[in-house]
Amino acid sequence: MQKTIYRVAAALTIDGKIALNSRQFTNWSSSEDKLIFRKMLDESDVIISGHNTYKVSKRFLDRRNCIVFTRSVKDTLRYKKTILFCNPKNVDVQRLIQRLDYRAVTIIGGAPTFSYFLDKDLLDELHLTIEPIIFGRGILLFQDVKIDVVNLKLTKAKKLNKKGSLYLVYKKI
Repeated sequence: MQKTIYRVAAALTIDGKIALNSRQFTNWSSSEDKLIFRKMLDESDVIISGHNTYKVSKRFLDRRNCIVFTRSVKDTLRYKKTILFCNPKNVDVQRLIQRLDYRAVTIIGGAPTFSYFLDKDLLDELHLTIEPIIFGRGILLFQDVKIDVVNLKLTKAKKLNKKGSLYLVYKKI
């Protein structure tokens, strides 16, 4: 049986924020980041997002195969052919992914969704674009995690543009 790869895809400010608030679209990231992001999503069997991320990106995500984390359903609910709502408190998400035979899973946010996968030890790779912007306040990539330490290894680093946007890939050791 082939292993499922769980990877996070996120753009961050240099002070570690993914957004100013839960309704902000990532319109502040570079065009180079958006190209990498789209390519990664094209290579994914399924995209997982939180409900706020889905609402902000709905037009973009509705044409892709997605699982949307939400507390508004008891367990799972097929919303459209490509969209499955899932309550991670009541569903074994790893078993669901296996049952649906997804091998390339990309998690796109937000912070509670990223934290869920970190806490469940279901993160194999982090694909991060660090943008040369400081918000000074906002939402961290991982918030309220229960896990203590996760060791990662940098496997790729690439400068994307003259501004200094960096694309980094870390893998769990």
